[in-house]
Amino acid sequence: MKPEIIDEVQFTRSENFHLGEYIYMGMGKVKEQTVCLSVAYKIDYCIKKALQFEEIDHNVTFTHINKVKIGELERCRKFDWN
Repeated sequence: MKPEIIDEVQFTRSENFHLGEYIYMGMGKVKEQTVCLSVAYKIDYCIKKALQFEEIDHNVTFTHINKVKIGELERCRKFDWN
């Protein structure tokens, strides 16, 4: 796991993290189409669920995680998985 993802996991376990302030979207590719594989309030659960899709279907590739502030339409951060 990349250092910035480890840092984000640690952040979600800290007192400074407020559940429900952000969502994490596990993104991937199916053939040439970008798809959302998982959505969660914590990055570690988002990763777990996205990897489950990748495990059961070899046409799915988990590529990155978008961090989105609730109420916003654009991501505030992107974490590359590969």
